[in-house]
Amino acid sequence: MLTFFALIISANFLLAQEHRIAVTNPKESTLILTDFYDDIPIEGYAGNEIIITANSGRFEAPERAKGLKPVYPGGTDNTGIALSVEKNGNDIRVRCLQPITNHEGSYKLKVPENMVLRIKSGCERNTSVNIQNMKNEVEVDICEDIKLRNVSGPLVLNTISGNIDVVFGELNNTRPISIANISGEVDVTLPAKATVNLEMTNVSGTMYSDFDFNTEHKDLQRVGGNTINAKLNGGGTDLKITNVSGNIYLRKG
Repeated sequence: MLTFFALIISANFLLAQEHRIAVTNPKESTLILTDFYDDIPIEGYAGNEIIITANSGRFEAPERAKGLKPVYPGGTDNTGIALSVEKNGNDIRVRCLQPITNHEGSYKLKVPENMVLRIKSGCERNTSVNIQNMKNEVEVDICEDIKLRNVSGPLVLNTISGNIDVVFGELNNTRPISIANISGEVDVTLPAKATVNLEMTNVSGTMYSDFDFNTEHKDLQRVGGNTINAKLNGGGTDLKITNVSGNIYLRKG
């Protein structure tokens, strides 16, 4: 029985393939991810490499393709896991080459925490992102869920048909933050003492918060109206939250 489980663990280990990209100066570098599928877990860490793990063994060519290379319309696979990596100065672009009709691999990434991170995918790819522990700018433009944990911003987040859930570990006061949704919930947790110039707009839904909007109660309260402008803790970072169809929740961390 132990041998059986050992074989399973060994097989799973072999299925995971890894590609590493050295980053000389993470704080001055930008990682651009395009055309990825499904859920992408991304974790920031104190390192100098982008580590991409493919959780699939299906990148091996079939026996009949021995001596041949896969051909993708979106570019050339220079990683062995259906990704194209291009470096241009401080920009590192990683494009998923798997076609819409035949995507078989999923990925997870570890990224130097001080890099700028930009993610863009079309609605046909059903991309959702789950990002944690990033200390620099994060920009996401997709059509599904966006979930961020322990980030400091600045942020530019846009989705069409998903929920946005953001928890700030701290707040970077240097640049504005923009969070926009078309259809879904927006849930943002700020440090309790965050200094913010807040603008919240909601077309069809309600806004709730436990920050002080001249209310006597401590729990989440409806703050009403289509737009509210307020200075939290005296004001500071510009934070704009917009939702067309769905509620907005603004919480104290």
